[in-house]
Amino acid sequence: MTADDARYFGGRYRVDGLLGRGGMGQVFHGYDERLDRRVAIKVLRQSRSVPNPPTTPEEAEIAEDLDRDRKRFLREIRTTARLELAGAPAVYDTGVEPGPDGVHELWVVMQLLHGTTLEAVIDAADFDTDPPTIAWAAAISAQLAAVLADVHRVDVVHRDLKPANVMLVDGGLVKLLDFGIAILRGAGALPRLTQVDRTIGTPPYMSPEQCLGIVVTAASDVYSLGCLLVEMLTGDLPFHGTADRPLRVHHLQSPVPQVRDRRPEIPEELARLVETMLAKEPTERPTAAEVYTGLLPHTAVPGDTSEGGDRDPLRPFLSPLLSPSAGAAERDELPPLGDAEYEELVGNAVALLDADQPDRAVRVLDEGVARSVGRPYHHLQLRHMLAGALVEAGRFSRAAPLLVAVAQEYRRFEKTPSHILVDLAFQTGYAYAELGRAADALPHLRLAVGQTDTVSEPDVVDARFLIAQLLGGLGEHDRAIEELDQLRSRLVVRVGGDAAQVQALDRLRDRLREMS
Repeated sequence: MTADDARYFGGRYRVDGLLGRGGMGQVFHGYDERLDRRVAIKVLRQSRSVPNPPTTPEEAEIAEDLDRDRKRFLREIRTTARLELAGAPAVYDTGVEPGPDGVHELWVVMQLLHGTTLEAVIDAADFDTDPPTIAWAAAISAQLAAVLADVHRVDVVHRDLKPANVMLVDGGLVKLLDFGIAILRGAGALPRLTQVDRTIGTPPYMSPEQCLGIVVTAASDVYSLGCLLVEMLTGDLPFHGTADRPLRVHHLQSPVPQVRDRRPEIPEELARLVETMLAKEPTERPTAAEVYTGLLPHTAVPGDTSEGGDRDPLRPFLSPLLSPSAGAAERDELPPLGDAEYEELVGNAVALLDADQPDRAVRVLDEGVARSVGRPYHHLQLRHMLAGALVEAGRFSRAAPLLVAVAQEYRRFEKTPSHILVDLAFQTGYAYAELGRAADALPHLRLAVGQTDTVSEPDVVDARFLIAQLLGGLGEHDRAIEELDQLRSRLVVRVGGDAAQVQALDRLRDRLREMS
């Protein structure tokens, strides 16, 4: 490739050569001409396309899904980039632009890593005669748990933890790759009807809820890490599929393997930790931070000797990896918000949301809320806007309780339009569902669905489908199937019995029937 025909992204990142390719796109090594440094450039293509403009309601819904996926991908990349994690490659830039064939591609420019994938290390290891040490497996898992603890704190879920997405680099650091990438394959915590058949994850490491195609939360990452830890300790996966018992069924029904049966010298405390990480119910699994704490004592097992050299994952444990939760920044006393400033602030926040910059909108609205405490109407309106911006930013832990508080305050006013309360109920249910809190989500979603005269048909479909997913996640498979049956009758009237949405619903219903 000559300088004249070199390909560029963002006008400054030159593509120099191919590092690898997969179903989602390609990874190149390249050069940042502005900052004079080598970089990795990941170019991603979405797995589906529709005519522009869409010609049918179904194509319009798929186009809406694709746009949502793109926005969520960019949001999660921005979020993880701001965290500046030691255990994730630094993200330098990202964007969207037309490819050579005119199809829009998403690109991410990242730190160019020099190391070895965990997949290659496991494949090369001899677990029969000279297995890697227990401390080695614990150190890698602890580093991964530390990264997950940080991203889970900002409501980001990796969704596809596997050896190929883990790299061992010089200094003993373990890097977790591909945050945000899985979203382009339909990896929302709450898959829509158009995404049922795009369950994300790699089958040997998929959580039970991923196998069912229902709500995916931080607990799913912990399950995947548990599968990976079993493999690093024993050289074998927790489960293997067969013709009469698919891998999915093992994840859903088979007892958790006892790692001490495969390797007796594994400490009992570590074996118990693995067992809890692989619990079938998400609520019974430890958090990533708890996993980190549980693994720390096993990163230095008596009798273990480390010969990992520059990439020995035990080296970073000379100092702690798990960063403390960031404390709230102290605020200077701010002046009260006047009427003109209120209108300007609201306009700025709306413009930022329209430009798909919800985190900046959150910062603007946080200031407005702080400055409007003495003005009840402005204070409520800004808190309402802030709650919506938090949902758009994927910051569900903050959004959910704020949405509840705002709805309670609106109910004090007799003239509050019902559509506001219904919209708040839907957003609250959605936020709690994203956090895996099904019991908290369901009453709000039921309220939204019950007000069908004030909710558009697509919103009702989304809410009822989400209710069915949450019921399935709670193990109430018969009630979930009943909900899907009622939803199916609505969909058939709207789009016909042969529509892809109806067929996707039927497949999810069949999965739940297997479990009932």
